Amino acid sequence: MRKGRVLEVTFDDLHYNLALEEAIFTNLPNSNFHMVIRFWKNPPSVVIGVGQNLKSEVDETYCLLHNIQIGRRISGGEAEYYDSGNLNISFFINTSTLSDLDTIEQYGDFFTNSLIESLRNTGFNEVEKEGYSNILYLNKKISGSAGYLRKGWFLHHATLFHKANLEHLEHSLVSKINDPSDNKDSRYHPTVNLPIENIQNWKKSLLKVLEHKLDIKFVQSFLTNSEKTLTDKLTSEIYCQSEWIQNKRRIL
Repeated sequence: MRKGRVLEVTFDDLHYNLALEEAIFTNLPNSNFHMVIRFWKNPPSVVIGVGQNLKSEVDETYCLLHNIQIGRRISGGEAEYYDSGNLNISFFINTSTLSDLDTIEQYGDFFTNSLIESLRNTGFNEVEKEGYSNILYLNKKISGSAGYLRKGWFLHHATLFHKANLEHLEHSLVSKINDPSDNKDSRYHPTVNLPIENIQNWKKSLLKVLEHKLDIKFVQSFLTNSEKTLTDKLTSEIYCQSEWIQNKRRIL
């Protein structure tokens, strides 16, 4: 049976959280795990995809006035709002574990379907998929996701809105509603909080779904020293830097 690792590790610093994602991903080839799942939360913040233009996606003035941090991640996808009422779920997997899949879209579809199955097992039969990355509840978005594929490993990170500040979400992102001339339909989707009462039960459901699908056994784990060291370096040298946040430029 394959070995899986569960991390429930979160920090109050947005940039440290994002750097940690890359550090975990980078160190995976040196581990004996086929898959890692991380559950975590961010402080009030907006995170844009690696290729997005900050000014086209984020109302920087609103974020400044409301103490909402801004960051950029290594994966693509849309801009997302985060706070303590939005659970992040990151899946790191060796692509050989899903050998019949080839593209980011196919991997994303697999994990989105797994999230939906776990939610339905917890009683939310009204959830459905939109595209390969969004999950809707009663036709409103409760989860978005993005992926990153490199050298035989795949990172898929998704969200679950359950107690998020939806007013901050709507005003911190520059949506098509705010800019009718914009022709990017993907920028904004009406969002709602999923009325879930026991997040821990749902996490257990998700782990069971993946254990069954992938013939894998998950164990709780902690960060390694190499992950911590690399996270410190990436935070200070990349993720906190305006050249990365504003202009997508990594300077090491």
